[in-house]
Amino acid sequence: MKIKDLLRIIFRIFGLYSVINLSFTFFPAQIAITYLSSSGDFLPFDSDNGIMQTWIYLVVVLLLITAVFYLLIINPDIIINKLKPKSFLEVTISFDKLNPESLLQIAILSIGILMLFESIPTLINKLFLVFKMNKMREYFEDNFNTNGLNFEIITESVKVLLGLIFIIFQNQIGKVLYRQNVK
Repeated sequence: MKIKDLLRIIFRIFGLYSVINLSFTFFPAQIAITYLSSSGDFLPFDSDNGIMQTWIYLVVVLLLITAVFYLLIINPDIIINKLKPKSFLEVTISFDKLNPESLLQIAILSIGILMLFESIPTLINKLFLVFKMNKMREYFEDNFNTNGLNFEIITESVKVLLGLIFIIFQNQIGKVLYRQNVK
């Protein structure tokens, strides 16, 4: 089995997990927010623009779920072909003699993907809430405290950045960790 084939399996497993997570936890929460904000009870401000913004947001969330489904489950080769170096993808894995360095690189790549797909939906949700709260400030004299939300946005942004670093530099990180382990 080539590493490319193993990555297809890993991407499909993560894709299935991500689509289920987005579909059954994140998306229903967004529908609830949309319902509450469009009723005027939860966010009683500029209901015409608020409803349009919320529906645009829901469409973006649906597009995100569709993109995750397509890229990770249907056609993971799009992502796999972007990975460097290409020679890493063509290495054949013999389960009798696993190459520890390649296995470490696959583990780093898997951790990066998990971090990325765990953090992106939360980051989008928190950014949307901050945007809505800033919009509410125009209609209310009360100043909303968004410090906790800002901290969560920074935390999720760092997790997304770390996930991207793990994915992009998985080869270099794997080599450094492998050399430290061998010495």
